[in-house]
Amino acid sequence: MTEEWETEEERLRRLMKYSPKKKLEWLREMHEFILKASSEEDRKIRIKLREMR
Repeated sequence: MTEEWETEEERLRRLMKYSPKKKLEWLREMHEFILKASSEEDRKIRIKLREMR
Protein backbone atom coordinates (compact mmCIF):
# COMPACT_ATOMS: atom_id res chain seq x y z
CA MET A 1 0.00 0.00 0.00
CA THR A 2 1.31 3.42 -0.85
CA GLU A 3 1.77 6.07 1.78
CA GLU A 4 1.02 8.93 -0.59
CA TRP A 5 -2.33 9.82 -2.05
CA GLU A 6 -2.54 8.72 -5.64
CA THR A 7 -4.50 10.34 -8.43
CA GLU A 8 -7.36 8.58 -10.16
CA GLU A 9 -5.17 7.99 -13.20
CA GLU A 10 -2.37 6.48 -11.11
CA ARG A 11 -4.82 4.24 -9.34
CA LEU A 12 -6.30 3.01 -12.62
CA ARG A 13 -2.85 2.34 -14.05
CA ARG A 14 -1.88 0.35 -10.98
CA LEU A 15 -5.07 -1.70 -11.08
CA MET A 16 -4.73 -2.36 -14.81
CA LYS A 17 -1.45 -4.18 -14.15
CA TYR A 18 -3.30 -7.05 -12.49
CA SER A 19 -4.01 -9.95 -14.83
CA PRO A 20 -7.63 -10.69 -15.77
CA LYS A 21 -7.29 -14.07 -14.08
CA LYS A 22 -6.32 -12.43 -10.77
CA LYS A 23 -9.23 -10.00 -11.05
CA LEU A 24 -11.71 -12.82 -11.67
CA GLU A 25 -10.30 -14.82 -8.76
CA TRP A 26 -10.70 -11.78 -6.50
CA LEU A 27 -14.30 -11.28 -7.66
CA ARG A 28 -15.12 -14.94 -7.03
CA GLU A 29 -13.63 -14.77 -3.54
CA MET A 30 -15.60 -11.60 -2.77
CA HIS A 31 -18.80 -13.21 -4.05
CA GLU A 32 -18.27 -16.26 -1.84
CA PHE A 33 -17.54 -14.06 1.17
CA ILE A 34 -20.66 -11.95 0.63
CA LEU A 35 -22.79 -15.09 0.35
CA LYS A 36 -21.41 -16.44 3.63
CA ALA A 37 -21.77 -13.12 5.46
CA SER A 38 -25.27 -12.27 4.20
CA SER A 39 -28.51 -13.12 5.89
CA GLU A 40 -31.29 -14.89 4.02
CA GLU A 41 -33.15 -11.58 3.71
CA ASP A 42 -30.10 -9.85 2.20
CA ARG A 43 -29.76 -12.64 -0.39
CA LYS A 44 -33.42 -12.30 -1.36
CA ILE A 45 -33.00 -8.55 -1.83
CA ARG A 46 -29.93 -9.09 -4.03
CA ILE A 47 -31.79 -11.62 -6.16
CA LYS A 48 -34.69 -9.17 -6.62
CA LEU A 49 -32.30 -6.38 -7.61
CA ARG A 50 -30.52 -8.68 -10.06
CA GLU A 51 -33.82 -9.67 -11.68
CA MET A 52 -34.80 -5.99 -12.06
CA ARG A 53 -31.82 -5.32 -14.32
